[in-house]
Amino acid sequence: MLRGSATNGFCKTRKDRPLLPSGLKVLHVAETVRGGIATYLNELHPHQCASFGQGNVHYVIPSDHRSDLVNIADDAVTTFPRDGRSAVGLFHMLSATMRAVRQLQPDIIHLHSSFAGLVVRPVLWLANRRSRIVYCPHGWAFGRETGRLSRDVTEFTELALSKLTHRIVCISESERADALRVGIAAERLVLVHNGISKQRPALDTGAAPWRSEKIRVLFIGRLDRQKGYDLLIKAARALGDTLDVRLIGASVVSKFHESDLPANVSMLGWMNRSQIEAELDQADMVAIPSRWEAFGLVAIEAMRAAKPIIAFRIGALPEIVEDGVTGVLCNEVSPEKLIEGFQRASQLDLPAVGRAGFERFSRLYNIEQTHRTLTQVYADALHTPAHEAGQQTKLQSDFSNNL
Repeated sequence: MLRGSATNGFCKTRKDRPLLPSGLKVLHVAETVRGGIATYLNELHPHQCASFGQGNVHYVIPSDHRSDLVNIADDAVTTFPRDGRSAVGLFHMLSATMRAVRQLQPDIIHLHSSFAGLVVRPVLWLANRRSRIVYCPHGWAFGRETGRLSRDVTEFTELALSKLTHRIVCISESERADALRVGIAAERLVLVHNGISKQRPALDTGAAPWRSEKIRVLFIGRLDRQKGYDLLIKAARALGDTLDVRLIGASVVSKFHESDLPANVSMLGWMNRSQIEAELDQADMVAIPSRWEAFGLVAIEAMRAAKPIIAFRIGALPEIVEDGVTGVLCNEVSPEKLIEGFQRASQLDLPAVGRAGFERFSRLYNIEQTHRTLTQVYADALHTPAHEAGQQTKLQSDFSNNL
């Protein structure tokens, strides 16, 4: 175990910021990884293993999502049964997490997304674990499309649980601003942009050819309300003579009815990375019609493939996409505005827009920078000042008494 004060066994940078030694143990916990979180973990894994040591990076994930983590050994993964999002599934996640904590004795427990943060943080705190808790919401639950009461309850819950968290990773400036707005302390927040490898995965050579005289539009993601696939389908139905759309993904929360698809929309289901890259290679542009989005890893995957993006001006997407330069941003979340956006895109030199997106990706969104920044977050969390640790101990006592 790597414990101790900031001056015990740890070196520092010239700016007096602590560095991490090799041998750091990190446990990643997620209630679901399908989609962006799987990409995030797959990209990060080899870098963390190289820095912290093979065998010191471990994962707790649903058993039915095991295949989403690629090139990660089975002994680095603890799975739990999950039949949809339910109280039983969350209990299984918590049990698997506590089992992994006992076995691994991690220095850092990195929680991904709202449900892992909601269930695991209070139990870890009350169990008096010495591990440092790092939480990444991957999009605040209170930023989603919900009623006022639900949003208020979620904001209060996240604010309360933030006091049981050593560091909170925000993946966009938009996400960080939302956290500050609800009162989460600035010193707990750190901005770490998502990144991916500059090297594209190999393309699947057996991909079906996409021959069309229309604009070939690709959607990659969950077929759930958040991702706005229904808005894209409505726009495609109205632009039947202009667009040819392919959907990669499947529903996770919502129910999707394939019979509702217009003739110019094809459903491809979930695909592996090589298959997705092959579809990207054939597309003219990528649609990200999300109703809310903390970051949108699909956006930088599209930019890496030199593909223009069409999206709504929400969340972090305006931070990633330059309207009229690397893609098209629609000012209002509606099928009508999406239709207008496609009509605007049809007037652009799409290959040139795609090349501009690749140049922007190369400058700003690489996994090496994400790993370096996240490593410093871990170091800062491990070296929580003594006065802050005292406050945390008091918070734990107060929390226990209140319960």
